[in-house]
Amino acid sequence: MNGILTNKKANSLVLTISALILAGFCELYFLMIEDKIAIGFFQSWAGIVQIIQVVHYLRLFFFMGLGIGLSFLVKVYGIEKLADFAYQYRFWISGTVLIALVLFEIHGSSILYWQNYLSDLTRVYEPLIGISRGIRSDEWAVNTPMMLSQYYNHSGLFPYFSETIRGALTDAFIVYGQPVRDLAVVFRPFHWGYLFLAPAKGLSFFWISRTIGLFLVSFEFGMILAKKSKLLALSYALLITWSPVVSWWFAINGLVEMLIFGQLALIMITLYMNNQNYIKRSLYALVILICAGGYILTFYPAWQVPLAYVFLALFIGVFLENRKYFLWHKKDVGIGIGLVLLLSLGMIYIFSKSGGTISSVMHTVYPGGSAETGGKQFLRLFLYPGNLFFSFPRELTYANLCELAVYVDFFPMGIILTGWVLFKQKNRDKLLILMLITNMILILWCLFPWPEWLAKATLLSYSKPVRAFLAVGFLNILLLIRSLAFFEGEFSKWVRASSAMVMSLVITLLAFKTYEGYLGLKMSILILFFLFGSFYIILSGNKDWARKALIVVSLVIVFVAGLFVNPVVSGLDAVYELNLIKKIQQINTAENGLWIVDSGAEIGFPVINLPLMAGAPTINSTNVYPTLERWRLLDQDGSEEKIYNRYAHISINLTNTDNETNFVLKSPDLFEVNLNINDLEKLKVSYVFSKRDLSMLSNEKISFDERADENGFKVYAINYY
Repeated sequence: MNGILTNKKANSLVLTISALILAGFCELYFLMIEDKIAIGFFQSWAGIVQIIQVVHYLRLFFFMGLGIGLSFLVKVYGIEKLADFAYQYRFWISGTVLIALVLFEIHGSSILYWQNYLSDLTRVYEPLIGISRGIRSDEWAVNTPMMLSQYYNHSGLFPYFSETIRGALTDAFIVYGQPVRDLAVVFRPFHWGYLFLAPAKGLSFFWISRTIGLFLVSFEFGMILAKKSKLLALSYALLITWSPVVSWWFAINGLVEMLIFGQLALIMITLYMNNQNYIKRSLYALVILICAGGYILTFYPAWQVPLAYVFLALFIGVFLENRKYFLWHKKDVGIGIGLVLLLSLGMIYIFSKSGGTISSVMHTVYPGGSAETGGKQFLRLFLYPGNLFFSFPRELTYANLCELAVYVDFFPMGIILTGWVLFKQKNRDKLLILMLITNMILILWCLFPWPEWLAKATLLSYSKPVRAFLAVGFLNILLLIRSLAFFEGEFSKWVRASSAMVMSLVITLLAFKTYEGYLGLKMSILILFFLFGSFYIILSGNKDWARKALIVVSLVIVFVAGLFVNPVVSGLDAVYELNLIKKIQQINTAENGLWIVDSGAEIGFPVINLPLMAGAPTINSTNVYPTLERWRLLDQDGSEEKIYNRYAHISINLTNTDNETNFVLKSPDLFEVNLNINDLEKLKVSYVFSKRDLSMLSNEKISFDERADENGFKVYAINYY
């Protein structure tokens, strides 16, 4: 008896110590991604002292407490019971987590990066964990300011057509879709929180609900994919939800929505075909309706088209797999007709309002309707090992990290195991066959140029290979999980070890070549060991320990490469406690008028979007589609239309010279207007937001009256004579 008690005490002590050590490692990892320490700090006492000085002790103690609490639960109930409890009550637990995090206004926006453009700050805000990513400017400098502007329109909250963005009636729903108070928002459920919550809590709901939604939907679909293996489904959900590509593109272009709506529709189809209660079938059809509309309205063909190939293959496979259980009735015809009719009516309604916007976008010079023909992305197959280091502050000078973010898909393991199941085991699983064929089509698109007629016929002309590759990585994970669910037999240890070593060595060398110097020797060695261990586990097939080990591998990927790509931030005080924002709100509330941001002191993008967050209608805020009528006032012969007929960040440089106003193209999504101040009246500008003294530009026709000087910026009211 004493021995048993001693063993229990020893186990408790081991669990507690392990939890404390793990919390310590977490804090060290956070300090590394925050660029406060480096590996070299551990090589000297001076470095260790510096580590001690920068440790975030409140955060450390929080994770220590969390670890001790979890170890206590494991001790009392055991891991198996806790896992069963989490599975049984997963929806309730998720709802509780969502409510708690929204109450604390937790989100992943890099909005704190705005502080780098301001001075005289009374307080500098920092993320709870991680760092604000300047490179995610399309989120913190474009999408989020536009969303916040929807709270402050003079015409009312959340208009379909905003008066603030572009300083002209702007479709806020269809491009860079923003929350609107309109029937159309039914297809954007993750925007519903904005309509009922204050800005910080609305932003939190947007971030957290999408994360939880993607995880839950991926897990449920993983259960279908993996033949109800909870272990494989969990690995799948982790690899999809917190993959590098999802994390780096989380807040824009609708990627998360595409993955949620596509998988959720497949889950609903499975439930529909296996349930004969027509009330439930009608509810499943209603969810499918929202998923279909939501997918269409992500309005980003570069991902929509290749992912549509994936979901079409999955739909056919799921249908064929469940058709023997499906008992249909004439009521199903009615439900189907109703589904198509409601979806058609919904799309007709939306396109009747946004048709002009869509036409405008399609007829721009950039992005326009240029046709892609594919090819030249062979090395992209070997990007995934390097993604493990993207969270760390290591420079990648020749490319954008976001553009190189992919799924950690363990290529080529999914294809190899699929071949084994199909040809060696002779298991002709329809879902595997369909996914493999689709994968081959998309890989061919990414690797080789296609004839233009074929690219257009398949609609892949709408997707650049660098975007379409997302679907290849997704399919590689789908194939891996599905083939593991069917894998039988066993490889010897020597076969597993030798195969894993050869493949890991080849992939590491190709990754080293692909990254052109980004991966150093130490990083490559870490990749080699990681890939060897992962491939060995995968080749161990259907063994229980291997499936549990795959979850551990997936958790490592999540923690290192996905979970903290975006910062953990609380609230929006960093914006709305600014004296500058308060002053803009005060001026704009007292007398509404059009604003421009003067870029004469080199404050173009992203500062052009700063006034939006205070509700100031800003002419040269990012124009997601062009205001041709406005620019034609300055270009009456239309000779410079190719410059301004585009999605663009716009710099306006005010001058009082004799030179006429002119346009200069700086890059595909940026142009500059050298604006003679005498043309300000043509644009009906009331206020100028600037960093320089504009009084020196005044003349007999126009003068600049300073109204504010806060946080390094000035606001001028314009007087016309």
